[in-house]
Parts: sequence; structure tokens; C-alpha cells
Amino acid sequence: MKKTPKKTPKIRIPKIRLNANFFIVLATVVLCSVLVVKGIMYQPAISAYDRKAEETKTEMEYEEQKIKEIDENKKNMDTDEYKEKIARENLGMMKKGEVMFVDISGQE
Repeated sequence: MKKTPKKTPKIRIPKIRLNANFFIVLATVVLCSVLVVKGIMYQPAISAYDRKAEETKTEMEYEEQKIKEIDENKKNMDTDEYKEKIARENLGMMKKGEVMFVDISGQE
């Protein structure tokens, strides 16, 4: 008689059935994680750009103020008072008969 080998019972490993919903949730979690990490990485650059934008805004306000002053000066340039003021302050000129006094005390 032939001996027949005993069959060992097969151990069944349950198969995990992955459906489309699992992959959608997994992709969503991975995408959100990547976005959070990228957001954290770019935060210093964003802050630097915000500071630069604020500096530029301040410079623009300063330049706008200078433009207003120049426009006001342009309006006054044709007046005799303005011409006399410039002649006195910048050129050191004076009218006939005027005497110039110089303060030598050193105090302003």
C-alpha cells in the first residue's frame, strides 16, 4: 500500500478589498499634507514680499508728497515774490539800498 501524504490545511489570508473611495481619501490626505508642507516652506518668502510691498507703499507715499510740493512750487514760480525769494536765498542777492546783517554768534 502506498502511503498518501497528508494534506496540510491551507491557511486563508483574508484579502483586503480596496475600493475607489479608499484611494480618493488617500489621495486627498496626501495632497493636503503636501500643500501644508509647501505652505510652511514658502512662509518666509511670503513674509519678505509683504515687507517689500509695505516699503514700496511707503516710498510711493513719499514720492506722491514730493510731487504735490513740486506742483505747488510750479504754481508759484511765475510770481515776483517767488523770484525774489530764490534770488535772496540761493543767490545771496538784495535790493538796492538794503543792508545785509550776518549773525556771527553761531546760534540759529
